[in-house]
Amino acid sequence: MNTHVAVYTESKSVFEQLKLASNTTNFILELNPNWEEFKDNHFIICDLLSFEDMQDKFEKVSRSLIYVISPLPDEENMRLLERYELHHLVGQNEQIFAPEIMNHLKKSFANKIWGLNTYIEDESTVKIISLSDSKHTNEMIQEALKHFDFNEYFASPIEYLQVMANELISNSLYKGPNRKRSEAGLEGLDRKSPVFLKGSELVQVTLGMDTKGVALSVQDSFGGLSYELLIKSLKRSFEEKTVMDKKDGAGLGLYLTFLHSNQFIINYRKDFRTEVICIIDKNKRYKNYKQRIRSFHFFQEVTGEKTNN
Repeated sequence: MNTHVAVYTESKSVFEQLKLASNTTNFILELNPNWEEFKDNHFIICDLLSFEDMQDKFEKVSRSLIYVISPLPDEENMRLLERYELHHLVGQNEQIFAPEIMNHLKKSFANKIWGLNTYIEDESTVKIISLSDSKHTNEMIQEALKHFDFNEYFASPIEYLQVMANELISNSLYKGPNRKRSEAGLEGLDRKSPVFLKGSELVQVTLGMDTKGVALSVQDSFGGLSYELLIKSLKRSFEEKTVMDKKDGAGLGLYLTFLHSNQFIINYRKDFRTEVICIIDKNKRYKNYKQRIRSFHFFQEVTGEKTNN
């Protein structure tokens, strides 16, 4: 079934790249269509200038439907995320942003938000780890990364992946359980204290690599990373770049993970599950990796919605 998508931009290049990327999808792109025909329940793609010019119209549209393409650096994009409560802010990286948007539109339309299947090819190399505690976490991640070939990458993606994995695993092992302890009137554990999860509470780590890049997913079964909490944490870290003094150590973990990713994706269902996905594009030049404008995507599954896992 074909789905019409509104594109608001005055840039011929932006629209042509989006149009080319849509050729392998069921999306039909409409350039600057009449607003009355697209204001309800349609996906909307727009560049930053068009988005800000049309704020009076966009403010009533669900943020899950709007994809904003931004050429601004990360810190300014963080201000945009907070100011407009954007769920999809795509870095305007030439030849990259359009396929990225189409990929996420397909994910939204299919209502399949969990896992790496959206981001890696069918024949990808995949390694899955289930963790119950923080013992030997670093060693397990190092061992898992040995299954992947990084010859086509710049010198340090393994180091970055280890940092991201360890930060996200630590968040999953402590923040979710500490929230449950707090709700039960118990004191939280700091990150030097042993913690043991069992059954459905296990933290799942998935690493995947294909011809386009490498992806890391960390899932927990607590669903505590809401959009508001996420943006507050990232904004504070961008502004202060200091570690928060908390027992469960919110620290700079999410901030470092965001900075090391080319795409930073959150899948969330309140009190049920949080998944953080970080993608690093295949790139031999470190300079190109660092110059890429990072993209941010937030997907929320609402209780009662039919979602395919």
